[in-house]
Amino acid sequence: MSSQEAAFEIVGPERTPDGRAARTRAALVEATLARLRSDGSFTAEQVATDAGVSVATIYNRFPDGRDGLLAAAFDRALDGVVEASTRPLTAEHLLDHGLAGTMTALVDGLCEAFSADALVMRAALARLPESRSLRDAYRRHEATARVANRRFVELGQAAGRIADGDPDELADLLVVLGQGINNPVLLGATDRGRLCARLADALVAVLDPGTEKP
Repeated sequence: MSSQEAAFEIVGPERTPDGRAARTRAALVEATLARLRSDGSFTAEQVATDAGVSVATIYNRFPDGRDGLLAAAFDRALDGVVEASTRPLTAEHLLDHGLAGTMTALVDGLCEAFSADALVMRAALARLPESRSLRDAYRRHEATARVANRRFVELGQAAGRIADGDPDELADLLVVLGQGINNPVLLGATDRGRLCARLADALVAVLDPGTEKP
């Protein structure tokens, strides 16, 4: 390869305009998350300063401006929630730790995820009715969680560890409970551990094949 060819060689995204744009975008999202986690709010000017760019750059990367930044931050926070909710919902975890241990890990993981980004969630959910991008992020992650939950239910039923029933209905039950954990009464409770244990017990009572169902 000649020196001239080497000068134009692209060896990674960091050397491309798209790579620089992605890094700038990521820095803006991180700055938005940091502001939300500490203050519960942000302005475009604050985020631009924190990320070391101009306000014009924000609108270049996020045409919706502040709403675009909020949607991207919300998307990142929801990534964490979905990861926390799906991590223990595997056949391996169910077989190794039992239904009670799996539901405890699910509830505790969601409590931690929602607590870590409580202010991000509050800011995003307040804007949810007015922002299509926020609603899209919410629905996309909800759908991802529902698919993972259904797969877990089907595997658990096949192994005889989860009660018979409509897998879609039981998957939706897990989704509804997961969303309900994002509640200030629970997250701010001094006895949160006890409340989480009760929620896990309630899930076990519904999913346990040995529990008599009405």
